[in-house]
Amino acid sequence: MSSSSASNFAIEALNPDGFLVLRPEAPDDFLCEYANPAAQTLLGHGLENALFLSTRRAWLGLRAAWGMTLDTGLRSEQWIHWDTGSGVHTLRVRAARAPEGRLYVWLTEQPQEHRAPPPGPDPRRDEASSRYATALFQAVMQGSTDAIYTKNLEGQYTRINAAGAQLMGRTVEEVVGRTDAELWPAEARASVAHDREVMAFRRTLTYEEAQSGQPGRVWLSTKGVLQDEQGRVFGLFGISRDITERKRLEQSLRAASVTLFDLRMPEGLLRWGPGAAELLGHPSLPSEEPLTALLARLHPEDRMTVAARLTSSTRTPVKLALDFRVVGARGEVRSLTLWGEAHADDAREQRIIGVLVDLTWRTLAPPSGVAA
Repeated sequence: MSSSSASNFAIEALNPDGFLVLRPEAPDDFLCEYANPAAQTLLGHGLENALFLSTRRAWLGLRAAWGMTLDTGLRSEQWIHWDTGSGVHTLRVRAARAPEGRLYVWLTEQPQEHRAPPPGPDPRRDEASSRYATALFQAVMQGSTDAIYTKNLEGQYTRINAAGAQLMGRTVEEVVGRTDAELWPAEARASVAHDREVMAFRRTLTYEEAQSGQPGRVWLSTKGVLQDEQGRVFGLFGISRDITERKRLEQSLRAASVTLFDLRMPEGLLRWGPGAAELLGHPSLPSEEPLTALLARLHPEDRMTVAARLTSSTRTPVKLALDFRVVGARGEVRSLTLWGEAHADDAREQRIIGVLVDLTWRTLAPPSGVAA
């Protein structure tokens, strides 16, 4: 998995349970696209970009259950026992169907008190494991380009990585020990409210948080609680990504009467970017909707042509330019053009990704390389 794709699972990098992203691979196997550090500690390194079941005989019994999960969408749960030479390990294995035909798998090791004890204590091995876990955690913290941090119950930062401090325009020493009210007085109220909500519901939640100043920034922050072995909350963790440029792009697209779209086939699911509702002449639109909903808004004379072009273009990679008319909520007719590129990655899923532009009052040249 690319580094950009792996960043989508940044929160799983801190998960004490193992986490895998598996893609079906013929014959009857799965290719591991992502494994978090906990999974690599449990199962060993070299998991990513390798076949999973064929190298683990004890896991072959999961093939049917995982296939059923992919076919039906029902979650599955099994227990795996295997001997590593230092004792028998037991894992609780939970699987769920993920987007794009993949499988998310969580691995939880059975508590030590429920397993047969090893032949004798080995303090050196325990100490080495502790050092390895600490080093692994530090590597995740410092290797991330996102801000990763923890806070105590008083809202003081107890830890932050260097990238996070730099994104804030401060040093690590200037952040640790301080609260948001001390660091960002103007924005602290919203951030503190988010922290309290996470603490109250004990859930992992995601927010957009704005920071004023020069330059102003917008963060996409995911926050969750920190708990001890007795389940008592002693703080929270956060992972914040700077999405300032993305927000500026969204604002520019709105001003230019342009929106992004992502059409996935064969399910016919259309995902809109910001500004789609205004461009199509409707008060609001869902972020995702079936392709048939768009076709219903088209001018009757254009509907069949557009439907045929969109459904046929996803079967082979091709650049696409398509002009058509839509009827707005008040009956007004708008002229639009669609510029996109079709991708046929595999037999299961194809998609068209591109832009939709309002040409009612003006004429634009298509992007370079796009032909009708």
